[in-house]
Amino acid sequence: MKDNHEMDDLFSFEGNEKNIITKAKRKSTLRIASISGLVSFLVLILVILLKLQVTPWLLNKEIIAQDQYYDVYGANTFIGPWEESIRIIGSNATAPQYKLLDGQPVYRGEISNDSNHIEVHLSPNRYETYNYFGGKVMNFLHPEVLSAQIPNEVQTIDAFREQQLIEVGLSFDKGYSLAEVQSMLPEELTLQWAWVETYSKGAIESLQASDPPSHMLTENEVIGFSLTDETGAPVQEPEERFIESVKSAKDQKGRYQKEMASIYDGLSKSGSPEIKIIGAVVVGTKQELQQLQNASYIRASSIGAVADTFN
Repeated sequence: MKDNHEMDDLFSFEGNEKNIITKAKRKSTLRIASISGLVSFLVLILVILLKLQVTPWLLNKEIIAQDQYYDVYGANTFIGPWEESIRIIGSNATAPQYKLLDGQPVYRGEISNDSNHIEVHLSPNRYETYNYFGGKVMNFLHPEVLSAQIPNEVQTIDAFREQQLIEVGLSFDKGYSLAEVQSMLPEELTLQWAWVETYSKGAIESLQASDPPSHMLTENEVIGFSLTDETGAPVQEPEERFIESVKSAKDQKGRYQKEMASIYDGLSKSGSPEIKIIGAVVVGTKQELQQLQNASYIRASSIGAVADTFN
């Protein structure tokens, strides 16, 4: 009887049909899953390859925007070589930021491709500011902004040692041409950077309405140009180079296009770009800087970075 049942099962079409369909479904499911997995894997590889191709281009655009920003903003501030880190997730680029004191670099920290330029400072009093690296931050006062208290730190220069190079930010009593500034300053001092007048009437009124010390600008907020390049070598035609930097950033669809357009408009109040210097950064020794203590054209002064000389 058992053999008869086995023979019946063997030739039972209904039973075989179910087995065939089940096996076919299983094979089809495995085939679809395999194909889907392979397609997903190939798509993932394609996405990774595209990202690795596109990311350096996007990163380079952000680096260019940051370079353009620091060509215009920051008193005596330079950016070193960028180091790029390309990853599938979280690619970035970093660069050292430094000052130059007669060609001697003073490290100020690190910036990245997505730095927002908002720095937190420590202020033991209203007009004395430090960064978190312990460096003194210079403050500047616009010539048209009134202030009940005007810091004049160049008067304290006698407290420094003979072998130190000292950076001092100067706020002038009015706007001057670059040639006038160069002739006013003592020859022994290094004119490192020039603060350019780009402020609209509304911007000046906004500064005036701010509570002290917010009516002053830190070294990171002022706009101007350096008279040396990133190695300390003199820059030829620094004014023209500054105007070209602003115009180039204005004409490109970059991160700071609107900001640079506003600066360019501020330079072109009379129709064409014009440079008026309302402040400067000078570098010198204690003895050299003492010559500024009675200068009538200096409205305010603020000490910045200090470095020891090795002469």
